Amino acid sequence: MNVKASKYQPARTDGVCEWYTHRYAAHTGLTRVERKTLETDSDFIHNAQERISPDNGLTWGPWVDITSETLLYMGSHEIETTSFTKIWNPIHSHFVEMLLERVFTNGHKEAYDRWYKAEAAFSDHTLLRISTESGESSTQLVHYESGLEHRPIDPTTPEYYNRNMAYCGTNLVVDPQGDLLIPLGVPVSKCCELLGSNVEDVFPSCPQIMKGIILVRGVWNGSQYDFIPSQPVVISDRLSSRGVDEPTVALLNQGRILIVFRGSNVRNPHWNTRIEPGMPSAKWYTYSDDQGRTFSPPSPWHFDDGEIIYSSATISYFVRNSQSGNLYWIGNITDHKAYSNYPRWPLCLVRVNEEFGVAEKDSLTIIDTKREGESDLVQLSNFSFLENRETGRLELYVTKIGQYDNQPWQHGDVWHYEIDWT
Repeated sequence: MNVKASKYQPARTDGVCEWYTHRYAAHTGLTRVERKTLETDSDFIHNAQERISPDNGLTWGPWVDITSETLLYMGSHEIETTSFTKIWNPIHSHFVEMLLERVFTNGHKEAYDRWYKAEAAFSDHTLLRISTESGESSTQLVHYESGLEHRPIDPTTPEYYNRNMAYCGTNLVVDPQGDLLIPLGVPVSKCCELLGSNVEDVFPSCPQIMKGIILVRGVWNGSQYDFIPSQPVVISDRLSSRGVDEPTVALLNQGRILIVFRGSNVRNPHWNTRIEPGMPSAKWYTYSDDQGRTFSPPSPWHFDDGEIIYSSATISYFVRNSQSGNLYWIGNITDHKAYSNYPRWPLCLVRVNEEFGVAEKDSLTIIDTKREGESDLVQLSNFSFLENRETGRLELYVTKIGQYDNQPWQHGDVWHYEIDWT
């Protein structure tokens, strides 16, 4: 596959990094929406802007500040809402946007300090925003247990804050009946409770902050989605010291549901996990052949020749080519020496075998890797993408934070990649 790379925006010099995402405004046509978010503190967006192009990115309107939609202050609490994906449901003729709502009690800086010490620090919920092309919209909390379905005036109300906690996966899938497949990262303690198992046998180290998986099926009832949760999937802290993170889901053409997720082999004294020194870091997978009711035990994901896909603890995505129908996975593939979150290069694209859900080795394409003069800590991991409706190419936007050794981590150029894929 041919990859064309170009610098999209130079790095800022004020200790702020910029992230870019692109999407189309409607399920047909070439009107394009670009979102720019600004980050100074890790994992916290403090400003968001959007602009519109009527001609597929040739010309752009002015930037409009939308921070009020993404960041809310309620007393001493901060509520951050991040859009992960927005898709068109062709069966029910509406858009579905998946949002992560994170409630920081007493602010994000104090919360993250607590989290890294294995203390409960914030509450995540996954929301769906359903909207028609006429502009009508509604928002639902994705739930897998009883509890409040809408955020109360006090977001720390236990019936909301401590119920249906879920870090959303990286994508949504619409099946042929119009049902949604929604992957969630749910606290290990909650997963074990639902399984009727003892969390001390699975993940005794820090079950209140690490995750398992629940796949929720969303069934449209004419006015909203009803949710049917799967049996939870958990992984031992002997195998992944951070449990399950950032699951991405695919529906294979023979009906199998495939989920790939990141694990971690980091040894953190605060988390006190039982992982062994030298445990390899890999992408993991699980699958369901009963429409998402139950899943196989997690195993390291692999190529069709049996080679394990070694990878640092980084995000990944499934994406399907709308013209060829081929399914691809995008993420970091490293060697067996990956540790914790690094290295975050190279960034790769690989086609997925739809019969079994493994990666086809002969299709492996390196989108980009560490370049001469760049730091070993350069990140080619947090990216956004869309399929260009005019050219058919896959476009990626990557902010290379940590790009240079003599610069703050926020300093990184934004790169644009165009990939001819089939």
